[in-house]
Amino acid sequence: MYICAVPNPTPFLKKLLITAVLFLSGILCYATKKDSTHNWHKNSKVDIRLVPVISYAPETRFLVGVGALTPFKCFYDSATKHSIVEAFIAYSQNKQDYIYVPYQIYTKHNNYYFEGEADYYNYSYYYWGIGENRVAKELYDVRFPKIFLNAFRKIVPNFYMGLDYYFEDDVMGATQPGGSLAADTVRGSNGSVTSGGGIDLLYDTRDSIFFPRHGWYIRVTSNFNYKQLGSTYNFDKVVSDISWYHQLARPVVLALTQHNQLNWGDSPFNQLALLGGSKQIRGYYQGYYRDDALSYLQAETRINLIDRVGCVAFGTMAFFGNYHTFPESPIPVFAKGIGLRYNYVRRQHINIRFDVAYGTSVEYYLTVQESF
Repeated sequence: MYICAVPNPTPFLKKLLITAVLFLSGILCYATKKDSTHNWHKNSKVDIRLVPVISYAPETRFLVGVGALTPFKCFYDSATKHSIVEAFIAYSQNKQDYIYVPYQIYTKHNNYYFEGEADYYNYSYYYWGIGENRVAKELYDVRFPKIFLNAFRKIVPNFYMGLDYYFEDDVMGATQPGGSLAADTVRGSNGSVTSGGGIDLLYDTRDSIFFPRHGWYIRVTSNFNYKQLGSTYNFDKVVSDISWYHQLARPVVLALTQHNQLNWGDSPFNQLALLGGSKQIRGYYQGYYRDDALSYLQAETRINLIDRVGCVAFGTMAFFGNYHTFPESPIPVFAKGIGLRYNYVRRQHINIRFDVAYGTSVEYYLTVQESF
């Protein structure tokens, strides 16, 4: 197996990335300054919690690492929601590694909301084809940095409008000999750059961003990728999420989410709608199915058992298809599972979750925070 070096991005892409980061950082600084009537509480402190990372998969063997998270409030009043910054680093027996840094930040009275990621992956994935055009499972290596930036402004109570920017530079490494990726018959199999932005809408009445017991979360995001912005291919995508939470009894919460994604244009295979993973359609390897369009409904019952320990039961039904035919199969994809929860940060109710799910095979997930 060879590992190919990551080429330096073009000067244009460097300037574009720097501009995007400075633009959103400037918005954050402006919003923080504007909302600084009540700054940090004099007794406030940063609470950093360490989280172990351990997992096993055939393509990685054992993967171990460490993570840290810090929940906090930018401004200490009853209206402002908690924010969180996380950081994870892990290394596998197969000499793969990743750095994952997501964040969610609310300014005073939630007037501005910022979220995003700054990641780097040197990893291996499986590929099974696109849509109903299945191929024998192929293992491939890829190395990529990924930057995702979102900035929202509250328009009226609970309703936000915002802008986003997404960048990912995929450099392909080793592929399965004789496979479709090695034959260069798949768009993006030689690597690709994704670079684009969009306009987003958000409606959020949840009582907590970490463990909601009631409220709605409705979000629509768009992303338009063009060669003029540095993207290898011209393609667009729109994603929507509708989640609802209701406390049936004091220890029982019912959570529902409905997700849609639609791509059109020349999407590379790694930017299609992916079925599976630790958050959506648990029980399938992420990318077991991929296509232009994906729609699924996921339900989860969350029960507190004793003190910090809880359990969940969940199920998912999904359809996928291409831009012209949806769904490609009239038979939905089903997944189901159970899990345990440990309330690691009691004050904000941030859970460490362990899920066992079944779709086509049994999959295990150990991570931080709920799947939705």
